[in-house]
Amino acid sequence: MFDADFFSTRLRQDTGAMGGDPIVEISLLSGHTYRIRSVVDVTSGYVVFEAYHLKGDLAHQRPRFAEPGTKAGDDEPVFRVSVTYESISAVVIDPSATQVRTRPGFA
Repeated sequence: MFDADFFSTRLRQDTGAMGGDPIVEISLLSGHTYRIRSVVDVTSGYVVFEAYHLKGDLAHQRPRFAEPGTKAGDDEPVFRVSVTYESISAVVIDPSATQVRTRPGFA
């Protein structure tokens, strides 16, 4: 189970250990996934993220995780989302390099 300590310290340590600008995705028990730009606030019951708006045709673009207030990913539209710790099923940190490519078929 994820908690305030994970999002206030451990996530930053893990993304730093990956090097470069990793991609961070939060998966919820509902099946919804958010691609996270930054952690805005950590409380005892929930965490507030800046998340990227990902449309189907732009999902191949890979916006990166950054600290709040930095310029990384500023050209991408973002929104804030508050999530309870109990609803988070997985945190995925992807260190892969940016690859903008088109995918065959419908996006």
